[in-house]
Amino acid sequence: MINNPSLTNIQNENLDQQSFFQKKEVGTINYITTFGVDQQDDQQVEQRPLQTPNMNQEQSMLSIPEQEEEEEKLYPYYIGQNKNIIEKVFLIHITSYCLFLKRNVLDKNEKISDKHLPKLSPSENIKYTVEKSQQKLHDIHEVHTYNLVKLVFFGELKILTFLSCLFYCLEALTKNGISVLMSLLINSVSEKDLNKAYKYAIGYVILYFIGILFRHHGSNFSMIFSSKARMMLVNIVFNKLTDLSSFSIKEANIGKILNLISGDINQLEQVLYMILQSSVILISIGVGSLILWLRFNGAIGMLVLAIVFLSYPIQIILQSFNQETLRQSKQFQDKRLKLTNEFVEGIRLIKMYAWEDAFFQIISSIRRNEFKCLLKIAIRSSIDRLFTLIAQIWSSLIFFIILHYSGYRENMNVAEMISTIQLLSFFKFSCVMMVSYAIQSSIFIKISFERIANILNIKNREMEKITNNESQNINSSISNSRIEFRNFDGFWLNREILDSRPVLKNISLDFKDGELWAIIGKVGSGKSSFLNALLFELPSYKGQFKIDGKDAKRGSLNIAYVEQEPYIFPGTIRNNILFGREFDKLLYQKVIHASQLEQDLLKMKFYDQTDIGERGTTLSGGQKARLSFARALYQQADLYLLDDPLSAVDAHVARNMFQTGIKEFIFEYQVMINPNKNKPIVILVTHQIQYAVECDKIAIMNNGEISMSGTFLELQTKIEKNNDELAGQLCSSPSPKSKQFKRSIISHRSRIRHAKVNSLIMKESDQQRLIDKTVYLTYFSYWKLIIFILILVLEAGTDILVIFYSRIISLFQFYQENNSIDKAFLILILLTFGLIICNFMKYLLNSIQVQNTTQKIHNKMLNSLTKAPVSYFDINPSGRIINRFSNDLSLCDYSTNTVILDVLEIIGYFCFSLITLAILQPFFLIMIVFVILIDAYQYFFLKKIISQLKELELMQRSPMFDFLKQTLSGISQVRVYNQREWFRKQFLDLSNKCNLNSLTYQYATRCFGFNLDIVSFIASTVGIFLFLFLNNNDLAILAQGILMITTYNDGLQHGLRQLINFETQMNSYNRMFQIIEIKPEAPHKTKVDQQYQDFPKNGDVTFENIHMQYRDNCPYVLQGLTFQIKSGQKVGCVGRTGAGKSSILQAIFRMTEIDQNFDSKLEIAYVDIQKLGLQKLRSSIGIIPQSPFLFSGTIRQNLDPLRQFNDDQLWKALEEANLTNYINSLPQGLDSDIGDVNSIFSVGQKQLICLARIILTQKKIIVLDEATANVDMQTDELIQSIIKKKFTNSTLITIAHRLNTIADYDKVMVMSEGKIIEFDSPFNLMALSNESTSIDKFTEFSRLVVNTGDENAQLIFEIAKQSQNSIK
Repeated sequence: MINNPSLTNIQNENLDQQSFFQKKEVGTINYITTFGVDQQDDQQVEQRPLQTPNMNQEQSMLSIPEQEEEEEKLYPYYIGQNKNIIEKVFLIHITSYCLFLKRNVLDKNEKISDKHLPKLSPSENIKYTVEKSQQKLHDIHEVHTYNLVKLVFFGELKILTFLSCLFYCLEALTKNGISVLMSLLINSVSEKDLNKAYKYAIGYVILYFIGILFRHHGSNFSMIFSSKARMMLVNIVFNKLTDLSSFSIKEANIGKILNLISGDINQLEQVLYMILQSSVILISIGVGSLILWLRFNGAIGMLVLAIVFLSYPIQIILQSFNQETLRQSKQFQDKRLKLTNEFVEGIRLIKMYAWEDAFFQIISSIRRNEFKCLLKIAIRSSIDRLFTLIAQIWSSLIFFIILHYSGYRENMNVAEMISTIQLLSFFKFSCVMMVSYAIQSSIFIKISFERIANILNIKNREMEKITNNESQNINSSISNSRIEFRNFDGFWLNREILDSRPVLKNISLDFKDGELWAIIGKVGSGKSSFLNALLFELPSYKGQFKIDGKDAKRGSLNIAYVEQEPYIFPGTIRNNILFGREFDKLLYQKVIHASQLEQDLLKMKFYDQTDIGERGTTLSGGQKARLSFARALYQQADLYLLDDPLSAVDAHVARNMFQTGIKEFIFEYQVMINPNKNKPIVILVTHQIQYAVECDKIAIMNNGEISMSGTFLELQTKIEKNNDELAGQLCSSPSPKSKQFKRSIISHRSRIRHAKVNSLIMKESDQQRLIDKTVYLTYFSYWKLIIFILILVLEAGTDILVIFYSRIISLFQFYQENNSIDKAFLILILLTFGLIICNFMKYLLNSIQVQNTTQKIHNKMLNSLTKAPVSYFDINPSGRIINRFSNDLSLCDYSTNTVILDVLEIIGYFCFSLITLAILQPFFLIMIVFVILIDAYQYFFLKKIISQLKELELMQRSPMFDFLKQTLSGISQVRVYNQREWFRKQFLDLSNKCNLNSLTYQYATRCFGFNLDIVSFIASTVGIFLFLFLNNNDLAILAQGILMITTYNDGLQHGLRQLINFETQMNSYNRMFQIIEIKPEAPHKTKVDQQYQDFPKNGDVTFENIHMQYRDNCPYVLQGLTFQIKSGQKVGCVGRTGAGKSSILQAIFRMTEIDQNFDSKLEIAYVDIQKLGLQKLRSSIGIIPQSPFLFSGTIRQNLDPLRQFNDDQLWKALEEANLTNYINSLPQGLDSDIGDVNSIFSVGQKQLICLARIILTQKKIIVLDEATANVDMQTDELIQSIIKKKFTNSTLITIAHRLNTIADYDKVMVMSEGKIIEFDSPFNLMALSNESTSIDKFTEFSRLVVNTGDENAQLIFEIAKQSQNSIK
C-alpha cells in the first residue's frame, strides 16, 4: 500500500462524499444528480421519430424539445374524396388536384413538398395487404417463383389485376372496332354513299372516345397495382430480414439485399405495369383474326398475323440471351454495391490509408463487367425494337405482295389496305410490342422473384442443438442456477457440417441470479463468441444450454447487450437510448448519470436532443460505448451482456461506469424498483483485469475453452496447478476490497427549458435544385456531337419514309389504273429496307451512346467520392449516397435508352404527321394550332407538377433505404431488445409515405395523358368530318388523311409523358451530377510532391499555433495548439472525451484543414504539409485505428490493396503480427474471402491485421488511435513490443485510455478543451524528484494515473521511472 501525504491529497480530490445510490428512504426513491432543471410537469407530447407519442408521458427534465408543429396538409383530402362517379369516370378529381397545385404552389413560385400531397386513402394503405400476404407466405415451407406470382397477381391485389386486364381488353375491342368502321367508311366514300360514311364516322368517334376511357382507367388500376405490389414485396423482404440472425444476414450477402431493395423491386413497379398491359394479346389476336377472316373472305386474311408472328422467334431468342446476361449483370451489381457500401462506410480510414485509388480501381473493374452486360442487353433489345416498331410496315408489305401475286387480290382495295395497316398498327402495340414487353417483363419478374424467393427461403440460423448418436448422459445436478452450460460446443458454421471446428469447446458454467461475472482471455479466445451464444446468434451447438432448468430458447430472458463496436443510428441521443421504449423521465435521468453522459450532454448545444449522425460520426469512441451502455441500462434486463465497454473510455470514467452503472444501478437500484423480479445477471467481457477481480466470478477463456473459472480466491488456489499466463496476470492483481471511487460531480447546474432538435444530417430536399437547361446541357455534354446529329437525321429520315409509305398505299388505285403496280411494290420494298437500315443505325448509336454516358457518369461519381472531404459523409447518410449508385444509376442504365427513343420517334412522327395533314387539308391547320396550343399549355404547367412530384417520390425512397441499412447493421440490437415489430411498423409507415408519393405522381401523369387524349379526340373528330366533307371526291387524300388522323395521336400522350419521364430521369442524373460536383478536399497530388520523393526523411512533427474547427460556425476543437515531437520519440496523448486528442490526428492527416487565418505552421520533417498532396502525405503515415477496417475481399487484398508486396513479405508481416498459424488454418490461406468478417476474425485479430499493414509499409510516423482499447493486455503488450522493436527510429503517437501502455513513453501530452495543459515525460509528471518512490506530484496526469487504482498507479510509476533511468 502506498502511504504518502501527496498521494492522499490527490486521492481525496477524486473521492465523493457518499455513494450515489446509498441514500435510501422507505417509500421514496433516492436522490439523483440532475441538471438543476425546473421541477415542473410538462405534459407536452414529444415528437419522436423512434417512439409513438404517449399523451400521458412527462417530458424529460433533461431537455424539453420545442414542439415542432406537425406540417398541416394544404390538401386535407385523399384524391377522389367527396367526388361523384362522373368526376371519377372523366378523371376530373385528378385534374382538380393538379389545378390546386398550380394555383397554390406553382403560381406562387413555390416548390411542391410533402405538405401539398393529398392524404393516403384507406384503399391505398398497404398495411392490410402486407399482413394478409405475410400470413399466406407463412404457410409455405419453401417459396418458389410461382408462389410469388400467385401472391402478387392473385392474392390481395387480385381485384386490381382483374380490373386492369378487363379495361385493357375492352380497349382492345374498341381498337378492333375502329379498324372495321374505318374500312366501311372508306368503302362508303368510294361507293359515293356519304350517308353511310357519316354514320360510320359517328360510330368511329364514339368508339374512339370509349377506348380513351378504357385505356386510362386500365392504366390507372395497373399503376395502383404495381405501386402496391412493389411496397408489399419490399415489406415482405424487410419483415423476413428482421426475423434473421446477424449471421444469417451476412450469409445472404448485404450487397445483394441492398441491390434487391433499391434496384430490382423498384424496377418491378414498371415491369408489373407492363405485364398487365400484355393481357390484351389473346383477345387482340382472336378479334383481329375474325376481322381479317371476314375482310379477306377466308383464312388468307389471317396470313398477315402469321407474318407478324415471325418476329416472335426473334424476340424469344434475343430475350433468352438477355435473361442470362441480366442475371450476370445483377451479380456484378451486387458485388459493386457491396464494395461501394463498404467504401462509403469506411471512408475515413480509407482516406487515412490513402487507399482511394485502390477502391476506385476495384469498383470500376466490377462496373466494367456490369457495363458490358448492360451494353449487350441494350443492343439486343434494340434489334427487338427494330422488328417491333415497324411491324405494321414490313408485315403489311409481305402480306400485300403475297395477296396480289398469289392471285387472291388482282386489284388491291385501298380501303382494305388502309384499314389493315391501321389494324396492324394496333397489333404492333397489342401483339408484337406487348409480346416483346411480356417476354422481357417475364424474364425480369422471373429473375427478381427468384432473388426475392432466395431471401425469403434463407434458413434463419437460430441456434440449433446438434444431436448425434453419442451418449447424452450429461451430469446436470439440481441447482438454483438461472443459466447452465454443460459440455457446450458452439459452431459458427452450418449444422450440416458436423466435423467443422467448434469456436466454443466443452463449456461448463452456471450463472445464478444477482451474480457479476467477468470473462477474460486473449484475442481470439472466444469471448465474443460466448456472448453470441447467450444472444442465440451462434448457428448451432452441442451439449446442454439451459435457462431456468429448461432448454434455452430465444425470449426466455430479457437481455441487454453492449457490443464491442456500438450500434448507433441517425437520430438524437435520447432516441438512441430509448430504442423504441416508452419514455420514463426518472429512469432516464438515472441512466444518464449511471452511464457517465452528464458532462458530455452539458457540452452539447442541444443536450440529449443533439442529432448524432449516421454511425455516431459526431461522437468519440468512448461516447459511443457509453451511449450503448445507457441503452442497455434503460432496458431493465434480466441478463446484461457487456462486451468490453470499459476499454473504450478513460480510466476514471470506466471506474465510475463499473461502480455506478453496474454495481449500484443494476444490482441496487434496479433490484429496488423491481422487487418481484429475479435479480439480474451481468456478464462482463473485459481486458481490464482490475475490474475482473472485483466481480463475483471470473472465467478465463483460451482457444474457445474455459481454462478455469470461479471466484477470485478460488482462482488464486488453482493458479499453482495451472500454468495459465493470463491467470497468473489476474492473480498478481490486487485483491478486491471496499473502497471509495471518483464519481463525476456536476458543478455547473443550468436551467434547461427548451431545446430544439438539431439536425446534423442535411435534408435531401435542401440539396435539390430545379431541373433546368444546365442539367440537360451537362447530360448531353457526355455525348459526342456527331452521334447526336446523326441520330436526329436518322429519325427525320425514318419519319419521312413512313409517311411516304402511307402515301404510296393511298395512291395504289392510281398505280393500278396506270398498270404500275409492280413499280409501287418496288417503291414500298425500297422504303421498307431504308426504314430498317435507318432504324437499326439509330438504335445502335443511341444504345451505345446512352450506356457509355452512364458509365462515364458512374466513374466520375466514384472518382468524386474518393476526393470528397469527410465532412460530406458526415451530413449525408450512406443510404442516400448508395441510392445514387443503385436506384438512380439503375433507372438510367435500364430506362434512358428507351425513353429517348420513344420521345424521338413518337413526337417526331407526330410533328411530321401534322405537317402532312396540313398539306393534305389546309383547313386542318386550325385544328393543328388548337392542338399545339392546348397541348403546349398542359405540358408546361403539368410538366412542372409531374417532375416535382417525381422528385419527391425519388427522395422518399432514400429514407426507406436508409432505414433498411440501419436496421440490417443493428439487427443484433433489434433482436436482443425485441424491437422487430416496432421497426416493421416504422418501415411500413415509410412505405406508405413512399406509396403515397408514387401514386400521386402516377395520378398526375394519368391526368396529363387523359387530357391530351381528349384534346386529340376533339381534333380527330373535327378532322374526320373535315376530310369527309371536303375530300370525299379524292379517295387517296381521304384515305391517307383518315389513316394519319387515326394513327398520328397513337402514343402522343405516351410520348409527351416519356418527355416528362426524361425530365424526371434528369432528377436522377441531377443527383448524380451533384455527387460529381462535390467540392473536393485539397489536391491528392501536387507538383511539390516531386521535390520530396523520400518524404518524410525523419519523424519530426511540429505544431505551431494550430486552430481547427470541423465546420464553419462550430467551436474550435484545437485552440492555438503548439508542440514539437522529435523523430523517434514515443508520445502518448491523454485527456477526457472531447479534449481534442483525435483532432490532432485529423490535423496531421489533413482530414480537416486547419484555420489559415492564424499565423500557424504544421510541419512533418520540416516540410509544410499544406503544400503536399494528400496522397503523398497520408501514405507516408501509418495508422492503427480504434475500430479496425476490413473490407470484402481476400486477406491478401486487405493487407495490400495496392499490390506493392509479394507473398513472402505478406507472410513475414503476418508472422510478426502473430497471425500466421490462424491464417494457415483457413481453407485458402491468404486468398480466403473475408466477406463475413465477424465470423472469421475477432476484433482483436482484426486489429492485428491492421498491425501487419503497418509492418509491411515501414512508416517513419505511426499513429495509434486508441488501437488497443478492445484487446487484452497481452495483445496490447504484443502490439506495443512489435512497434517498439520494428520501428525504433519511427515517431509513435498514441491516443490511449490504458495508461499502462504509455508509461514507458518518452513524453505524455495531456489535452483539455483543445489545448495542451501538460507535456513532459510520464515520470516527470508524477514525481517531484528522481528520488521519488511513488507519485508525489499533483498534475492532471498523476490524477488520471491514481484513478486506475493504488497498485496499478504504483506499477505505472515504476515503469515510468525505469524508462526514465534507462534514458539517462
